[in-house]
Amino acid sequence: MKAFAIFFYLSSVPFKKGESGFFAFLLLQLFVFQAQGQDKVFIDSISDQAHFKYSDYDYPEAIRLAQEALSLSQSEDYPEGILRSQLYLLMASQESSKETYDPKPVESLIPELEEKGLWLEQARALSFLANTYAFFGDVEKSIQNHLKALSIYEEHEMITGMASVYNSLGLIYYDQHDFDEAFYYIRKSLAMEEGVGDLKRVHTSLNNLAIIFEYTGPIDSAIFYHKQALGIAYQTKNPYSIGLSLSNLGNNYANDGQLDLAESTLLEALKIRDSLGYSRGLAYTHNRLANLYLEKNEYQKSQFHAQKSLENAEQASELKVIRMAYERMMELAEKTGNTAQELKYLKLATALKDSLLNDSNTKEITQMMANYDFEKRQMLDSIQNAQVMREQSLLYEERLKVERNRQIIFLISGILLLVLAVSWWRRYIFIRKSNFAIAAEKERSDDLLLNILPKNVAQELKEKGYSDARDFEKVTVIFTDFADFTKKAQHLSAKELVNELNTCFKEFDKIVESKGLEKIKTIGDAYMVAAGLDSKSDAHSAIEAALEMKEFILERNQNPSIPAKAKFDMRVGINSGSVVAGIVGIKKFQYDIWGDTVNTAQRMESNCELNRINISENTYELVKNDPRFEFEYRGEIEVKGKGLMKMWFIMHSKTS
Repeated sequence: MKAFAIFFYLSSVPFKKGESGFFAFLLLQLFVFQAQGQDKVFIDSISDQAHFKYSDYDYPEAIRLAQEALSLSQSEDYPEGILRSQLYLLMASQESSKETYDPKPVESLIPELEEKGLWLEQARALSFLANTYAFFGDVEKSIQNHLKALSIYEEHEMITGMASVYNSLGLIYYDQHDFDEAFYYIRKSLAMEEGVGDLKRVHTSLNNLAIIFEYTGPIDSAIFYHKQALGIAYQTKNPYSIGLSLSNLGNNYANDGQLDLAESTLLEALKIRDSLGYSRGLAYTHNRLANLYLEKNEYQKSQFHAQKSLENAEQASELKVIRMAYERMMELAEKTGNTAQELKYLKLATALKDSLLNDSNTKEITQMMANYDFEKRQMLDSIQNAQVMREQSLLYEERLKVERNRQIIFLISGILLLVLAVSWWRRYIFIRKSNFAIAAEKERSDDLLLNILPKNVAQELKEKGYSDARDFEKVTVIFTDFADFTKKAQHLSAKELVNELNTCFKEFDKIVESKGLEKIKTIGDAYMVAAGLDSKSDAHSAIEAALEMKEFILERNQNPSIPAKAKFDMRVGINSGSVVAGIVGIKKFQYDIWGDTVNTAQRMESNCELNRINISENTYELVKNDPRFEFEYRGEIEVKGKGLMKMWFIMHSKTS
């Protein structure tokens, strides 16, 4: 119909001699384009089906549909169709066999996708790259690609895409044991998905939320969210999701000691996953059954499932589960007294575990500045290229003015200029957002580094890629612990427990920072701080900080608005002496201190009375002449592993 309308319009325009042939040709082209447009819609629908099957984990069917779309696109000379089908073919092929993972082919398609304006495929390609780099342990590149995809989804206001990126970022922070960030991103994703009613994605977020609770506890929360995810899976009638949720739920029942319920749930998951022929899922479920039967002392069944787990893991190239299968077989050999087999599988598991370790975390930090500068240069090049394209398009418009009819020229020129202006403006907005995202991520990474390491150690790590351990002669260590914490925790929900601990430790952090001390770590309800790791703090500063911590707890316990079950009594132990300080390991590293000084501080805490501060003789000698403090000599007290030790309670001087 559009072609006929244009025909009648052109017939009413008075043409100069020789122009009628040109417009007849133009009319013929319009009919051809209309037919070609229908073909393109058909090809695009096949590509969309390929991506749908890919998202549904049906990789063989996704590969078949992508190949069909690619063949049709090539025969129709449809460049956009070729690009889309090539991308989905690469994604499905690599996912179907993880040993073929290679980011380079997908990376090479991204500039072409951007050039053709295929923003959705560009975002999907970036997300696929992010997951690929996460598989290889390159956290930095994974986050960078997720942020690029997120920028595209935000620009086009695609909520499901944004939610998907948030979900993936949550899992990355979970792998880094940054559980606050992991909870934040997964819950943000869940809220978005529930808002649009995308049940399949809601299932994924609920499952991921439960997995985080598996690690942080309590196990009841993990079971609760796995049950919610299972309900969604049954509602959507998705066999893959049902099998996944049943397997995870069964594993949590086992962790909670409900072994019979765990067995029936895992066997149901195994039946569903076996019907799907999904090797990776079968490997995990068989491994969980092997572990369950090992716990129930049913060694023959455990051996069977451990072997099946190994076979499926090898078929799926899932190194993590292969190592887990070796460990099950090693435990079986130990239980049955087969020393030779135990040694064999110990060597295999150890070798595979070592191969899975990498130094990506250290590389991420030391390469951050270089990556930031490189991306900034890319953005500047992109702006220059956009300007060149704009100038070329304007030149082309001038040539059209000479060759075409004035009325047609005005129409086409206006459309082209509008499209060009919109494209240029959208690119400008994209580049601006990207620069902001890169700067924010750099600032965030620097803040994160300073949050887990002292400033001088963080600077050394960025400059050299590693940090040398150092000896400190005059360090004062504070060790605090809450009394009867385990019993009180039984009367608090998971949320209440975390909130109360967070309230106390946040206040401790403020006190420590104000006194110039260095927080070392928290271990459950224990809190460890050191003074003397730099020139800004000493034993006097440590005593002042400990007294303020004690006063905060006493004042908090007097607050009638806080329920009794949420009030904690604490003990504080302090010792002074020499320590060794440095970074532990190469993966998920942390700054720590070691030495007898640390152990003695912990002994001071364990021999302390409720809401008192107990100091050693070493610390007493350093602060005994300070008029701000009063001391109560406790005599010599037997200390485990140390013998008799002199101890003092310390408090603020009444005169001060």
